Amino acid sequence: MNTHQHIDSWADGYLAVRDEAIASRGAVELDSGTRWPCTTGDDVVTIAALFDPSVRDTGTPGLQHRWRGALDEIKHEALPAPDATYAENRSFWNTLELAAIALDEHGYPVPSETAWRRLLREVGAPAAAAPRNASSGVPFGPFSVTGLSDIYLAQYKAAQQQRGADTLAAPTGFGGVTKPIPRTTNADVRSLAGYWTLQLANTREVMGTETAKQRWATAIADVDAFANAGKPDEVYAKNNEFWRTLGTLSDQLGAAQEAPTTWDLIKETAANLPATVEHAVGDAGHAVKESALALLKKPAVLLGGGLVALLLLTRRS
Repeated sequence: MNTHQHIDSWADGYLAVRDEAIASRGAVELDSGTRWPCTTGDDVVTIAALFDPSVRDTGTPGLQHRWRGALDEIKHEALPAPDATYAENRSFWNTLELAAIALDEHGYPVPSETAWRRLLREVGAPAAAAPRNASSGVPFGPFSVTGLSDIYLAQYKAAQQQRGADTLAAPTGFGGVTKPIPRTTNADVRSLAGYWTLQLANTREVMGTETAKQRWATAIADVDAFANAGKPDEVYAKNNEFWRTLGTLSDQLGAAQEAPTTWDLIKETAANLPATVEHAVGDAGHAVKESALALLKKPAVLLGGGLVALLLLTRRS
């Protein structure tokens, strides 16, 4: 921290905090030269707290909209994981720069030198240890989400923030649109492949699982051929194919995770159908009603032709 630097404007403060964050946390830098700090969740909460009262009191509707969006992202991404690298760093720092420029244009009072110094000390303090493979066992985590589809999205965002990304069209044989693909390393991909292979092994099979397994097997063959043979810190040669396959796999596993089991369906049918049967039977007679309800006490029958026979019986009645 440059203790002799004077902060006379919001832009000065923004630049001082950004430089301090890069020095203490590191940065992601793209080929274009664009870069942003790898600030933690706790960092961005502290920085936003200094800017927030002033931004709320001034600024254009467009800035207000962006700032509210930034605060919403902080609420969902930064607060649950204060020691982890913030997944929305790029968006946050872009918005913060716009806010600083707007505040200076409106001549809004600049915080005291003491307030800036306190913020710089907070951002420059050593971050708590938060290894990417923490107790959650999730690469690029831990995350506050538990659903497999949400974990994939969190990993996708975090990988872009930490490694940068290239905007690529779908490779031959793949569907999908042009989108950012993280520049994950061979070591990253090996870790991700191990994690998702374990999830696949522990997930129930539903419609589409077999196809997902076949596609994943192809991706794993590529990992064996390229990632395992390459240097750990080199960019993986088939990131485009890997991340697209992983996205499809996570959707399939997420659907399997949420799909009701056979016994869930049996219990739901047994719980809800008696009322329907009673209404359909109406005044047809106590004997028909009792026969229908008796079938519901045999869950196995509901999986075969018993349910169809029951419905036909009640309709005829």
